[in-house]
Amino acid sequence: MTQDTATPPPEDAIPWRSLMILGSASFASSAALRFCDPLLPKLANAFSTTPGAAAIVVTTYSVAYGGFQLVTGPLGDRYGKVRLVSLGAILCGLFTIACAFAVTLDQIAVLRLLAGLTGAAIIPNCLAFIGDTIPASQRQAVLARYMIFMSAGAVSGQAIGGIIADAFGWHAVFLMVGAFLVVAGTVLTLQLRTNPVLSKRAATPQGGLAGSFRQIATSGRTPLGRLVLVTVFMEASFYIGAFTFLGAYLRAEFAISYTAIGALTALSALGAVLYSSAAPSLLTRYSQATLFLGAALAFSASFLLLAVAPVLALVALAIVIGGASFALFHNALQNLATQMNPEARGASIATFAFCFFAGQTAGVFVSSFVYDHWGAVPLFAASAILMPLLIVWFRGRLAAVRAA
Repeated sequence: MTQDTATPPPEDAIPWRSLMILGSASFASSAALRFCDPLLPKLANAFSTTPGAAAIVVTTYSVAYGGFQLVTGPLGDRYGKVRLVSLGAILCGLFTIACAFAVTLDQIAVLRLLAGLTGAAIIPNCLAFIGDTIPASQRQAVLARYMIFMSAGAVSGQAIGGIIADAFGWHAVFLMVGAFLVVAGTVLTLQLRTNPVLSKRAATPQGGLAGSFRQIATSGRTPLGRLVLVTVFMEASFYIGAFTFLGAYLRAEFAISYTAIGALTALSALGAVLYSSAAPSLLTRYSQATLFLGAALAFSASFLLLAVAPVLALVALAIVIGGASFALFHNALQNLATQMNPEARGASIATFAFCFFAGQTAGVFVSSFVYDHWGAVPLFAASAILMPLLIVWFRGRLAAVRAA
């Protein structure tokens, strides 16, 4: 397997200012994915329906966002990744703002669908741009730091959705999130004219636009590509599938408020931020194989603690540990995804993201059956076994691929 062999640049050679500007779009994109969750009761009341029916504004965005990444990734390879990010952010923002003026729930659902289609251009192309720009020796640490934008965006989106809706109504939430997306996209558009880092283009795949789309299949043809795509699918299935039902478990087991549930589940993002902050030091001090074993043990401890914790303090600790473990392992997978197909990173990262969303869908489907029939404890116990086994298997297969 061909590896990048670039000499590590000094710390100030990493274009942090450019990455911060790019990160604002990723922050807004993550917020746009999650801010509707706490709005469901208000939307249900506003349109005289049930929260379950109102959830269509969440599912339409998620389905469009997950599926259309297979389109926006190759488009980024062909026409420029940052250009696609800026265009996607502006359009996603405009569709989100339009939701504030909708008069029916169906109109909001259609506009959220369009917002998801355009928002799909943001994060995969940001990650692919980092792969094009940052040498392999520095890439995983930079990606770990970059995850802070996505984690903070997801948490902020949920917090904004609840706080702003209570203070000013649900219309104001759509207006604010949409405006942030438009501003982030506009800043990137202006930076494309003057910023030499953001305006730099990678080589365009051969064969025109059709050639860019053919790179999707190419991304999974190498041993490394197949290994990474299968692993991220299983990772999302085991971790997200179980974590989705944590809120229901906390409500049934501890009878706490939905606000408290939201605060506790948000601790997962805190764990991710803690790992992201410590990543440069950890990646320098320990080998990747050692970190994988640490993640396996931490995942097992996290889910086992969730299954048996008698008090909320231990539940909170378990959530933080799980979030940090997920960030560690997913960060490594993201870094390897940038190496699957260096000639078309937009397509390869888009395929990676699609497999992650497909894994979530499959995991939630299976986990819902387990939860409805046997409850949360067997679900957490299964993940406490399956996640470590997945990591150990992946560690061995990765070593074999690198040795081949």
